[in-house]
Amino acid sequence: MLMLLLSLLVTTAGMAQRTIKIAGGKAPVGTERRAAIIIANQDYQQDMMDLKKVYNDADDMKEALDKLGFEILVFRKDLSRLALDRMLLNLATQLKGYQVAFFYYSGHGAEFQGKNYLLPTDMPPLEFRSDLATYGISLDRVYEALGQAGVRTSIVVSDACRSLPLGKGLPTGMVIPANNPAGTFTMFATRSGNLSLENAGGRNGYFTQELLKNLVRPNWTLDNIFYETRKGVKAATNNQQEPSVANELDDPFVFVIQDKGKEDTRAVDQPFGPAMVFVRGGTFPMGSNENDNEKPIHYVTVSDFMMGKYEVTVAEFEQFIEATRYLTDAEKEGHSYRWNGKEWEKWSGVNWRCDAEGKVRSPIESNHPVIHVSWNDADAYCLWLSRRTGKRYRLPTEAEWEYACGNGSAHTKYSWGNEDPSGTNGGNIADQSGRRKFNWSGIASNYDDGYATTAPVGSYTPNKLGLFDMSGNIWEWCQDWYGSYSGSSSVNPQGPGSGTNRVMRGGSWDSGSQYYLSTFRTGHKPAHRGCFVGFRVVSPVQ
Repeated sequence: MLMLLLSLLVTTAGMAQRTIKIAGGKAPVGTERRAAIIIANQDYQQDMMDLKKVYNDADDMKEALDKLGFEILVFRKDLSRLALDRMLLNLATQLKGYQVAFFYYSGHGAEFQGKNYLLPTDMPPLEFRSDLATYGISLDRVYEALGQAGVRTSIVVSDACRSLPLGKGLPTGMVIPANNPAGTFTMFATRSGNLSLENAGGRNGYFTQELLKNLVRPNWTLDNIFYETRKGVKAATNNQQEPSVANELDDPFVFVIQDKGKEDTRAVDQPFGPAMVFVRGGTFPMGSNENDNEKPIHYVTVSDFMMGKYEVTVAEFEQFIEATRYLTDAEKEGHSYRWNGKEWEKWSGVNWRCDAEGKVRSPIESNHPVIHVSWNDADAYCLWLSRRTGKRYRLPTEAEWEYACGNGSAHTKYSWGNEDPSGTNGGNIADQSGRRKFNWSGIASNYDDGYATTAPVGSYTPNKLGLFDMSGNIWEWCQDWYGSYSGSSSVNPQGPGSGTNRVMRGGSWDSGSQYYLSTFRTGHKPAHRGCFVGFRVVSPVQ
């Protein structure tokens, strides 16, 4: 009889928390959708095959992968051959739409004639090595499902632990497949023919013990993680165990993404995401009689929502650029995910540093609102922020924006109130500082706000809702397509279903006074970028 233990990549809950240092939170990840499949076979019908730590392995893996941004699609224990077969039949369908898949199995497994087999819990005693093909489930089935689903990055990791050889023939253990599929990273805890040791004194095996030290290393690729894990396993087992790998990935994959130059624990220990302000919903008269495109005045009700206290800053947007720089064009879904920092420098006067690739590094002043971003880029930022934080972010609807700018149901003319902008210090407007730099007349000849172009967010008094720069500083993208008002009352309107332009609101540092009105609306093509345009985010009340 042949006995082998296959325990795929495992994670201890305590160790994961000590290493990741997030106390129940989420580690920072990229924009790709990540899925995990977790299977643990511990309680076998043949008592002599029962395992001791597999349930722990599966529970710990679930917790760790959840914190690393994976959606747990499958979490099953003690699967029979039929149950394992059915699970694999459905796997390709479940994985549709995910870019990264992590397949995890813990239990008995073995190799026969170059193929690896997962051994279900209802398998009978084995007498011949050929029985593996009869009663086991080929690991090739996993690769096939991952390929059919169109997953870009597949990670299959196994920890093969063997007992004494029984039955007919000498066991050779799990083998790296000769034709490891494209886009797949396969890692086994030991080379074929060698033992994978359980580490009797620990919660998990030596392989997992070392892997978890490296799995959460910020900005480490899978290759980096494997090399360091192999070194640690060899040292811990006095060279009795040496992990092996087959890498057919086209692009590097990183579990934890973190801005360079920061302490390792900063991004995972500190809350991440924009400062948000609670906006109590209500009813207000949307629109005005000032301009034809603001007519007719109609009553709109909006629900409670959270809104960015400030416009999205240069520093915040550059985190997004860094995190998504390795995505393929197809994964960017038409968004450029690029930002012309040099163009921004021309208008702002802020100095920039660039690396050898020409990528913009952090500016001396990074708390200005980001500009030169299209609606497409702003929408992509919201998607990335949602996936990184586990909360939902989006651009504000036009109704939400006008409600927030006009101080809710009070519906003031400007964010700072009803007084003319030429006599206020409520925002960054076209003024004497712009006139000196660009030789234009400016709209506020008697006012100098101190900034020829954009001002750092939060430089002026917030409105009564606690929101900064709703009027002035930069135009802000809204979620809606630009179109005529219907004139009827509505609740949480979303705007037209399609169109040519997306809505922009609020005016900017060079605008005339009419553009600062809370009711003024204009639009531009979603791909448009300009030195006057940026955005802020909203999220549902959570």
